[in-house]
Amino acid sequence: MTLNINWGTMNYTGVQEVTMEVTGDDTKYFLIHTSGLVIDKTATTLHKVVGDVVTDLDIKRTFMDTEKKPELRHDFYVVESTDAVPAGTYKMIIFFAGQVQTEKLTGIYRSKYIRKYQDDTEVPIYQISTDFEPVDARTAFPCFDEPAQKANWTTSIKVTFPPGIDINEYNILSNMPLKEAPTKDNQIISAKFKESVPMSTYLVCFAVSDFIFKEAVHTRADGSTVLMRVHARREPEFQASASYALKVTPAIIKEYEKFYKVNYPLEKLDQIALPEFNSGAMENWGLITYRESSLLYNPVTSSTAEKQRVCSVIAHEVAHQWFGNLVTMAWWNDLWLNEGFASFVEYYGIDAAEPTWNILDFFYPDEVTTAMNFDSSPSSHPISVQVSSPEELSGLFDTISYRKGSSINWMMQKFMGDENFATGLENYIATNKYGNAYMVDLFDALNPAYGGVNVTKVMLTWTLQMGFPYVTAALDTTTTPGSTIITLEQNRFLVGDAKEDDNSEFGYKWHIPFSYVYKVKDGAVETGVTHWLMADDESSKTITLESKELEWIKGNADGNFYYLSNYEEATWTALASALQNGELTSATDKTSLVYDVFRLAETAKVDYKKALDMTKYAKAESEYVVLSRILSEVLTAGDGVKSDEAAYTELWKYVAAMLKPRVVEMTWDSNENEPITSPKMRDMALRNYCRAVKDKSDAYVVEALNKFTEFAKDPAGKKSGIKDVFTTVMRTAIIYDDTENTNWHKMWKLLQDSDWEADQRIYIAALARSSNTTVLRQMIEDSFSEDAKAGTWRYLYYVSYHGDNYDLAWELLQSRWDEYAVQYNTTSFTMGYLVQIPEVFDTQEMYDEVKKFFDGKESNIGTGKKTVEETLAKIKSNIKWKKEHFESVKTWFTDLSLGSK
Repeated sequence: MTLNINWGTMNYTGVQEVTMEVTGDDTKYFLIHTSGLVIDKTATTLHKVVGDVVTDLDIKRTFMDTEKKPELRHDFYVVESTDAVPAGTYKMIIFFAGQVQTEKLTGIYRSKYIRKYQDDTEVPIYQISTDFEPVDARTAFPCFDEPAQKANWTTSIKVTFPPGIDINEYNILSNMPLKEAPTKDNQIISAKFKESVPMSTYLVCFAVSDFIFKEAVHTRADGSTVLMRVHARREPEFQASASYALKVTPAIIKEYEKFYKVNYPLEKLDQIALPEFNSGAMENWGLITYRESSLLYNPVTSSTAEKQRVCSVIAHEVAHQWFGNLVTMAWWNDLWLNEGFASFVEYYGIDAAEPTWNILDFFYPDEVTTAMNFDSSPSSHPISVQVSSPEELSGLFDTISYRKGSSINWMMQKFMGDENFATGLENYIATNKYGNAYMVDLFDALNPAYGGVNVTKVMLTWTLQMGFPYVTAALDTTTTPGSTIITLEQNRFLVGDAKEDDNSEFGYKWHIPFSYVYKVKDGAVETGVTHWLMADDESSKTITLESKELEWIKGNADGNFYYLSNYEEATWTALASALQNGELTSATDKTSLVYDVFRLAETAKVDYKKALDMTKYAKAESEYVVLSRILSEVLTAGDGVKSDEAAYTELWKYVAAMLKPRVVEMTWDSNENEPITSPKMRDMALRNYCRAVKDKSDAYVVEALNKFTEFAKDPAGKKSGIKDVFTTVMRTAIIYDDTENTNWHKMWKLLQDSDWEADQRIYIAALARSSNTTVLRQMIEDSFSEDAKAGTWRYLYYVSYHGDNYDLAWELLQSRWDEYAVQYNTTSFTMGYLVQIPEVFDTQEMYDEVKKFFDGKESNIGTGKKTVEETLAKIKSNIKWKKEHFESVKTWFTDLSLGSK
């Protein structure tokens, strides 16, 4: 492929030379994807290739599929030969022209940042880069734009710059190393790259920028090397922030080479931080593209949370270089094989790069609970699901593919055992490398390595039906005195009512590995042997523990598997005591117990008051992952009764009392040697305590406001001192702002002056918490300006998500819908965030209003279509929650006697 780009006009021309194998019956038709390009149909040529002999073929006609059948939307450019041709090798040469996107961040697109000079002049600096996943490669050049159509790419790129630009500062990157040194002459840069390994079109990538890089070399076990570079803006603060990525990437690659038992497949790995990018990052083979906040970490001013995010995104994208790039799903219905596996393996990459973080402890709270929150809705979908349009396909990049996918991979590893899982994975990669695979290929490769239950049989119940079960464990200690009979029964867990057409070939039964911990009467806490509760078992299964009379049982030990656990009333009471008296010691077990009881209360399988009662010990809880889960559940319950002033007031008193012991024992300052949970606890406890106490004279609120005042005077000098409480300070400043909105206006200026995207997001989230709708309306208006920081969509989403201004956010979404749709309707993540805005409503009247609005937006809803269904389902579940639980939860909060808590 050859591309000739005009930097001044942002237009380009190209030549695509495609060599292909025709198999099967004789054919006249050669189809290739293209969308939005100008094809020079008269210049298209077709050739037969036999060895070194190339023979021209006559072309009868060329056309787009929609020219013949307007209802077709397959984006095919069709070349019809005069005569039918047999199986063999053929070459097609296509001349085309296109335009670099300047309004959207897809395909080949332009991004920019503002370079500030010491004399206060500001100059826009532009870059060109690509983002093709899932089906935007066809908008850039003609190609076989399906994951199974892998090809070896040989790319040449020429860029012509207008006068006044120093071309010596610019470079061109692509997936492969340069074939030879680029030429730079007469305002033209020309670069030719080596032929690639076989790869799918969505992984093709190039970038043109004036960035500079830092580099390191990774040496493999066999002595061969990988050249690694991190590219970023040339300003010193950005170059200093590139060092962390260069530090952790070799450790991550080394871990993955051990984990996958296959060396990193290429000779180089470039990572580039782009000022404007659609998502967090994209795993293009050999040239990973990131938004700046996902790759850059400033050791002086960035928070520990930012550091963790950077490490996790790098670990995720590098994991794809094997799972996704080396072995690629055969079709998009198995997207979870890419995203779910990378989301799972990234934890091992992070653990290798930062072993003191104990990051594996975060898998359950970060992955499993997030997946279950989404997957419990009647609008969820199976992990593996058929798609037939680009919009449906983009909708698959969701919580199910990422979080549920990672959760069931984790589950497989845990029930198989690490060594068995690794052996099966090695077989899978060896069999399918540089090719494509289906999910059953993975399961079939794991089967012989396990030797227990059939992995394929088990996992199909988790991938071909949506949702998950809850397992009820009942204890019988009377039938055989001194022993215990455990009776297990599984049922589907669902929040809301199932849809009329909701069915499953497995009848919503799963093959479940039931693990558990238990306490023997007057004895110790022990771990039981995992038992299988099969979908085709009878209604229940029993386990007998001889000579052991149990006080309690806690299912799903360490939260390793993807289901909830339910119990009889007596066991719930005993587990509440185990939480309070410290018998249950595993942080993950405590977290999953709290999560389970609230999900079951949400669906009226447990009394909601019992669930809330289980949080009363929280003042004594010092584990971050546990306390953060308790806080989340209490706040969610409190949001449900927000309309009752007395109950809502008691909610915040309860939260303040819960967090006060943690606040008192900590300092505002970070300690470099503290565990990663310490800064997380500090920010969570201080931020929520300051919000909850509702007292501007409280010592901690006063301290936060003082820190904001000092920071606003000297942002560059004061940021390092508050980097791990930055969110707390910014949000508290707005929550306790004066009637003149003094802090708000100071923070708005800080936002405008900021070049650091991670800070920009924190500013916007804080600004959105203002109670003044006038400044919020102006903020949304200003967010549509060309130079708006961190993305137009974020301002409105944050007004809804971080503030209490749901009605305002919904009003503005409706009034400015068309403007948002123009920018984002091809971007699945962003459009989804906007469509989620009304999901907080809880009345039939608002359900009808939301449905009517989105029903009228079929023409430009784009990738948000699936999220509309999810949003409407969430409103329905809110209505049901209000009907079933409002009075009970309201009474619990209003009856609180804080003096006894």
